[in-house]
Amino acid sequence: MNLLKDLIQFWKAMGTLPWTIRIWAILYPLPQVLGGLYFIRETPGLVILLGRVLSFIIGSQVHRRRPFSKLIGPIGHAHWLLILPYLFHLLTTQMLDRGLYWFIMYVCVLTMVSAAIDIPIAVRYFQRGDSFYKRD
Repeated sequence: MNLLKDLIQFWKAMGTLPWTIRIWAILYPLPQVLGGLYFIRETPGLVILLGRVLSFIIGSQVHRRRPFSKLIGPIGHAHWLLILPYLFHLLTTQMLDRGLYWFIMYVCVLTMVSAAIDIPIAVRYFQRGDSFYKRD
């Protein structure tokens, strides 16, 4: 198992999906990676960055075993169900730097939007069996 090779193949494969998915696949994680790097000395920044890295690794491993499976999103984002309560706790109980506060808020909102997209996809997947993303 070569994680770097799998990540590169996964990234290349994402480029063959419809443009809407490609745009979401860039605009959703990229600000989290950049913000996580910016706030890396703060625990929530590091948690967000590592959560995003874990999402990439999980997604690449699902793709390696089941290319273009519609479970890539739901499985790749499942660990965020553990991270979100921590982030909400910080937002409601801690005095945070204004930039960090809004970064965490952004991550929470987009992660909830992503979950709202992933849940119906996972339900349809299990109702219909294997289903895959169509490629351009």
